Amino acid sequence: MLAIRDAVRGERVATLAEAPHGHRTLPPVARLALVGWLSAGEGTTLEWAGGPSAPGRPGRDVFGCLPVRRLRSTLAVIEEFVPECPAPPAPEERFGHVSDLAPVTGRP
Repeated sequence: MLAIRDAVRGERVATLAEAPHGHRTLPPVARLALVGWLSAGEGTTLEWAGGPSAPGRPGRDVFGCLPVRRLRSTLAVIEEFVPECPAPPAPEERFGHVSDLAPVTGRP
């Protein structure tokens, strides 16, 4: 089980690295940050999916933006520690659900 999890996690991290950085391998600090982002996303997804449908629970549109914005923050932190892995430019728009992916991938 652990070997399968590690292989899947490795492929997910490599895919995440490829969009903003153009290559699938990362320095250890950058990899660690992305693994942390993946773990946070797994926990958030399980909480949201299994949580009660109480008033005030975020809808899918807001829930969908959370991991994207967290990834944007994670990429900015990676840039601080590993300048050769710059983050894509931050968006000018504050809360645009449809355009949320462009700041992460660098593509509209």
